[in-house]
Amino acid sequence: MALTAVAAIGLPLWVLYVLGQPEEIERRPAACAKALKSIGWKPPARLDEEACTEIESSIFATAWSGTFHMPRADVRDWLTGLPSRRDGPPVLSGESAPQTFSFVPPSAGRIDTVEVSVTWRGEADAVISFKTYNG
Repeated sequence: MALTAVAAIGLPLWVLYVLGQPEEIERRPAACAKALKSIGWKPPARLDEEACTEIESSIFATAWSGTFHMPRADVRDWLTGLPSRRDGPPVLSGESAPQTFSFVPPSAGRIDTVEVSVTWRGEADAVISFKTYNG
């Protein structure tokens, strides 16, 4: 009975304590290859002009965001080769407007969803942006 009383009082107090703590977020530059590997994805063979960020928080698991360039001709194969659960392969149009796709990566539990945006830059270049979401 004493154990039940301690759990009934202690658990809500602990939850209130955790929720009352200030959220600490640290952002730091990271290699995009490291970010993609953390998601459970193989980086493209050629990755240029990369700018990725590792986001650590006291509240959620490590998150990632970033942008990199890759050859336009390689985008379709790279996207369709990403291991994830999604509805069919991404369909890319030839328009210059960004196209956004949502993936559930194999690192489920740590990263719930990855949003990937593809923007064409000229005839040979593509800009890939991504952001992970946890919970």
